[in-house]
Amino acid sequence: MINVLFAVFLAFCYSIAYIVVGPMIAAQDIKFDQALIFPFVLCFTLCLVFNFFLFFAIPKLRLCTGNGRISQYLDKVGKRKLFLLVWAFLFVSWIPAYLILYPGVLSYDMISQVGSALGEITNNHHPVLHTWLIRIFMKLGDTVFHNYESGIGLLSLLQMLILSYALARLVFLLKKKNVPILIVMLTALFSAIWFMNACLSVTMIKDSLHAAFLILFACHFTEIATDPSEYSQRKQNLFVLPVISFLMCAFRNNGIHIYIFCFVALFILRISKIKKAKAYIALITVVLLPVFMYKIYTGPVFAAFGIAQGEVREALSVPIQQMQRVAVMKTDELTSEQTEKMKYYITDLAWMDWQPERYNPFWADPAKNCFISIDYDEDPIAFWRFYLQIGGQFSKEYVVAFLSNTLGYWYPGYYKYSYVMYENYSPEAFVEPLERKSIWDSHILKKYYESVCSSDFWRETPVLRLFFVPGFTLWFLLYALALAWKKRGFFTKVLPLFLPLIAQYGIMILSPMSSFRYAWPFYLMLPLAFIGICGNLESCILNGESTEARLGR
Repeated sequence: MINVLFAVFLAFCYSIAYIVVGPMIAAQDIKFDQALIFPFVLCFTLCLVFNFFLFFAIPKLRLCTGNGRISQYLDKVGKRKLFLLVWAFLFVSWIPAYLILYPGVLSYDMISQVGSALGEITNNHHPVLHTWLIRIFMKLGDTVFHNYESGIGLLSLLQMLILSYALARLVFLLKKKNVPILIVMLTALFSAIWFMNACLSVTMIKDSLHAAFLILFACHFTEIATDPSEYSQRKQNLFVLPVISFLMCAFRNNGIHIYIFCFVALFILRISKIKKAKAYIALITVVLLPVFMYKIYTGPVFAAFGIAQGEVREALSVPIQQMQRVAVMKTDELTSEQTEKMKYYITDLAWMDWQPERYNPFWADPAKNCFISIDYDEDPIAFWRFYLQIGGQFSKEYVVAFLSNTLGYWYPGYYKYSYVMYENYSPEAFVEPLERKSIWDSHILKKYYESVCSSDFWRETPVLRLFFVPGFTLWFLLYALALAWKKRGFFTKVLPLFLPLIAQYGIMILSPMSSFRYAWPFYLMLPLAFIGICGNLESCILNGESTEARLGR
């Protein structure tokens, strides 16, 4: 019965989002058109058929039972050798992108980061550790090869090595948790051939290394959630976890929020199962260590180098957009006092005349540029009191503003910002001229990467668009949770495995736009959902029962 409810509910929600609400928000015309009734019924019917197939027909195929001869053959190869083969396979698969895009994709962020790397790093707007890394490799290239491009090329190779290692680690975790071997092999194959991985592995942007360490963190977190006893007994884990967790946080400013959310939520979900917490003192200490490391890094270390934190407006995309929309759409309904308060927090009220460069419903950066962070910092409580007051008066505008800014993360028909950074900026755009110098001048491959990165064809084509439009992330997550619902101990054993995906999606919808590069880490971690759906879940965290004790029964 529960599967029937899921099938109907998900079909209804998807049809509403895809046929009704999504197009309304995209057109900024919040009115229901009766002409949508037939497309809605058609979409609902097709979704319902698909859902019944997914929830009833596929489980009967017994894809989740046994791994057969292929798995047995792979076991004979040996874990270490097989891991190295998978790692090498991933790395080699991305070499064409490296040769074509050498020394790397010089993204928009790189323009300002090069200035900081070769000059003075004054703030953490772009993660300081990433800017330091760019500085080290650019100076290395200049010293050894007498040009900065060679240093960037070496950094691209390092990114490729770390990301391919992380994905190989993910593949082996799936195998270890008895996910069907077909899914394991498809994960390895898709990780190798998906253009996004190849392009972003050589893109000079913070997301690349952050995604790699996020995958490694998610792997360790999954092992802790499924079998803490086994995880704690492997002493190297107690050294590796703090390092990769700190790097995940340091390479992207919101990484610390993902880390804290995952472990706090895990503790809440498992609190009823805690029996012998003393047995896990070392593990608990190691879990807390990255938080202290990050606070020291962004506190005393930053202070010693004269580095300021990024402005608070970078974390306020959603509330700023909501307030800006009210000011634009409801100018005549604001009182003089409210208008003055708006002026206190927002400079240059020219955007109130609906000038696109000051307010874009689908992109928060123009709105954030009008926000005065200093006035917020003087009294944050006063800001939030004013924000809630305006929200209570104009709740519809707040909802529409939120749906508009996050449109690309729940509406599969919107892909305006779903492009990989493939721009080839002129050398003069950088403080020191940098240019792309392809090692392999293949016209076919160049056209391929330009096409997959920029062409709308892939995003408009059914099925193919799954891998190009971030609007499917929410539906992947909902369907995965629905498929895993029936497993015993859903809230204590299964749901914790989805926490990294849930945390990443939460970060996405709070971002300034629905860009695919923000959704990319979600796609990379998506195979972890199969552990919750059809993997082998062993124990509950902190239940005082070791792996050896269970096996000895």
